Amino acid sequence: MTKHTLPAVWMRAGTSKGLFIKREHLPVDQTQWIGPLLAAMGRDSRQLNGIGGATSTTSKVAVVGKSAREGVDVDYTFAQVSVGGGRVDFSGNCGNIASGVGPFAIQEGLVQQVKNGETKVHVRIFNTNTERVIVETVEVDGNGNVQEVGNYSMPGLHGITGSEVKVAFANPAGSMTGQLFPTNNPWDYLTIPATESGCKPFTIRATLLDVANPFILVDASTLPFEFQDPKRDDALYLSLVESIRREGAVRMSLAHSIEAAAQVRGTPKIAFLWSAPDDKADIRVRSFSMGKPHPSLQLTGAVCLGAGMCLPGTVPSRLTNLAKRTGDKQELPTPSRTPSPVSLTERQMLNYDATHMVKIEHPSGLMEVEVIIRHGLGDKGARIEVERCVVSRTARRLFEGNICFYL
Repeated sequence: MTKHTLPAVWMRAGTSKGLFIKREHLPVDQTQWIGPLLAAMGRDSRQLNGIGGATSTTSKVAVVGKSAREGVDVDYTFAQVSVGGGRVDFSGNCGNIASGVGPFAIQEGLVQQVKNGETKVHVRIFNTNTERVIVETVEVDGNGNVQEVGNYSMPGLHGITGSEVKVAFANPAGSMTGQLFPTNNPWDYLTIPATESGCKPFTIRATLLDVANPFILVDASTLPFEFQDPKRDDALYLSLVESIRREGAVRMSLAHSIEAAAQVRGTPKIAFLWSAPDDKADIRVRSFSMGKPHPSLQLTGAVCLGAGMCLPGTVPSRLTNLAKRTGDKQELPTPSRTPSPVSLTERQMLNYDATHMVKIEHPSGLMEVEVIIRHGLGDKGARIEVERCVVSRTARRLFEGNICFYL
């Protein structure tokens, strides 16, 4: 075995921690990244021989480099390094890790030099996993240095504040499947066969939605009664969660079989939903990451769920308190008559943007998402699109230097 070194930065980004690497320091062929990333993070279940934290939220990698794409500053590739599984998953994106890309890009000189006197910098990021653009607004001081210290507080980081990083997902629908609703339905029934762990067959109601990342958003009230407890985390419960996730993967055409779905743990992701118990939140969620309960909520999960809450007929929109809080019935506008053909003036009146601020309760607190939905009337009738979702995070460097590993 030969000793290698890899220049890198270890960052907290949102409620995750990960390794940030400049693209130029890795092989041109992405398939050759797997060995170095596994060795750097640690292959064993405790990641004792690497720098990973032995959890799905602390075993992540961001690879960032200057972009040749017009109107884009940097390209960013996300990698989820499995804990003890010997795999690196490049499917999907991690929104929390993405929130550190803007600050990292500025600090590493990957964006145009910040002008003197600027207090905010907008960094345009192309995520290669989903082929979508993320725009981050990063606060800087008068000399163009990233401001890490600030007063913004986010759930999941108790007693820790920082400078706010606004993360805007532009046109996030169809990140992996090319469709907002991969099954063409706002909700579906999923029938789960009997499992080896002893679960009997059952049917649940879920929305299969692809916004920022593909998610299976399950109405928790349709789970077998003994699995509706939001605090369960035993092996039988997690086996049931994985069975639903695999079935959803096949229905979303992300896997051709249940067996194939088992080989890709990163996507699609899955979350259970309940109506919020009070007016402090619009909905309650428990999400899962790499087969285990997530301690808070993935940023892409907040984006996907937030969008789903604002789309008529979905499981999230039926469970949400948003309509009660805002008076919004969450319905598409319906003209008093349907003229033929539709006049230009009426067509313009039926094309508009609606902005919603949704509040999501997760195990670590509340998360707010600004969701902009475009309503319109096309040649085939009414249409609805997710134009933008914005979430705020904080991020900071923890160490910088060289990682030593053997291959």
